[in-house]
Amino acid sequence: MIISRGATALLLQEHCQLPVVDVKISGYDILRTLTLIKGYPEKIGVMSYHNTIQGADEVGKLLEMDLTFFPISSETEIEDQIRSAIEQNIQVIIGDQISTYTASQFGLKAILITSGRESVEEALKEAEKVAYYTAKERTLRQLYESIIRDYPDGILVTDKRGKVQVLNDKAEKLLDLTKEQATAQKLKSIHPALGAPCDATNGPGTKEIIEVNGETVILNKGPLAVQGNPPSELTILQTVSDIQETESLVRQKQSLKSSRATKHFNHLVASSPAMKEVIRTAKRFCKSDTPLLIYGEPGTGKHSLAQAIHNESGRKNQPFLFINCEAFNEKNMELELLGDHEEQTPGIFELAHGGTVFMDAIGKLSLPLQAKLINVLLEKKVARQNGGKTIPIDVRIIAAHSESLHELVEVRRFREDLYHLLNGGTIVIPPLRERREDIRELVRWFIVSANPKFGKQIVGCREEVLDRLTHASWPGNVLELKHMVERMCVFTSGPFIELKEVLPFLEEMDMNANHHPHVQGIDIAGKTLDQLEKEIISRVLKEEDYNQTAVAKRLGINRSTLWRKIKEIEKADG
Repeated sequence: MIISRGATALLLQEHCQLPVVDVKISGYDILRTLTLIKGYPEKIGVMSYHNTIQGADEVGKLLEMDLTFFPISSETEIEDQIRSAIEQNIQVIIGDQISTYTASQFGLKAILITSGRESVEEALKEAEKVAYYTAKERTLRQLYESIIRDYPDGILVTDKRGKVQVLNDKAEKLLDLTKEQATAQKLKSIHPALGAPCDATNGPGTKEIIEVNGETVILNKGPLAVQGNPPSELTILQTVSDIQETESLVRQKQSLKSSRATKHFNHLVASSPAMKEVIRTAKRFCKSDTPLLIYGEPGTGKHSLAQAIHNESGRKNQPFLFINCEAFNEKNMELELLGDHEEQTPGIFELAHGGTVFMDAIGKLSLPLQAKLINVLLEKKVARQNGGKTIPIDVRIIAAHSESLHELVEVRRFREDLYHLLNGGTIVIPPLRERREDIRELVRWFIVSANPKFGKQIVGCREEVLDRLTHASWPGNVLELKHMVERMCVFTSGPFIELKEVLPFLEEMDMNANHHPHVQGIDIAGKTLDQLEKEIISRVLKEEDYNQTAVAKRLGINRSTLWRKIKEIEKADG
């Protein structure tokens, strides 16, 4: 039994043999969704199969919303309608699972129309009735037999006398005999380990490595209890080569999973002049392959911006890989970048061939690895660890850091030649406290993403809550705001985020923002900012016994920045 809805339900009914129950979309479901987006300044499109959007036009009229409808009758029409929406300057698509997923792939914002509790309960009741008449023992038996027959490992089931009851295709191949042949002889004559009883001293089953017809096989044997029948034994035969192939596939899938850039420029909130300028600057670099440097405090969205640049570039159909340069020690970092010849493991540059590599916290890269990165960038080749030939690569580097690399060059923690190689262009993302105009829109879209994640149907945030969020300091920037909105959504019981329900979170946020070290006893009357800065730094240096690490932490600045300011003070004092 399958319970689905919208386009997915229609596709399943067409292509699947199992019964499918359609979850209906009520007018209240559409009302909740349209209420959430009400007031959005850009053009909104509604796209779905008729059975999903029915009634949306009437609800839109009641809410006085200007909606553009894109009805579809088959899956093949979706991409054409998305292109049509883009031509009409539509910025947001509201619809079902397939249409919103496709819209997101084309770079549009998308909101899924979720089903309310009433619709789901009705579908469940209908499913129970249908399942009662369609769940037949014969269908299940055929399914189980098919699973056993085609299972990738060898399956062997014997009764208490050692007589073969089940022998699947893989077991026949490994043992080089048919079920009839296996029944005609004792299992010990096929292989001693097959006929040996389970070793009860080692737990419920036995596991050992054996050789079968030239193949190294892992044998798993254990008791098999079937109600109403005498006990049997289940033997699983796994070849080592199959296990290694599976591990290789898992690694490949994990790499591919992280090699897709999902963010587009339209996904980035840019209501503030500062962020609009960031987007304009970033788009200028999309049509070239020059390396880029992105600066910004942690949580400002450097990774998302890098993805948007990649998706707007000529490399958009190629891999996008991300690596955090402070997440690994030097040995493992070199392995991640270059790969290993002996283990036949490709590095990130090989995996990203033709695409983009985003290197965050580039300033944390050790000096020896910086030298190797220079060689990769100049030669456009990479050599794996532990030998092997050089491999030509074609990648674009987008690097990011939270502080100026030029300052790290001055204190000799970053190579100047690498800095110039990476500095094909610079983008600085302002902290959230300098782009407060974006906070309301960010909150809106964080609610949109939180609703399906937490099973909520929140349509907005009360003004007093938004006011508190807008005036907060947000030292963790956009990422901190996202986590705050998600926490509020979890504890919200109604359609709106109410102040009384989330007040403890807001008070905790204010307390953390106000609880930071400061310097007392500084007279500011008649002094310039430079004079105040000099006096504060001198005072804290003395109080911390000239421990520059402690001083930098107390003042909330980087150690390299502190070092530069101390040099400026010394120079000014002669």
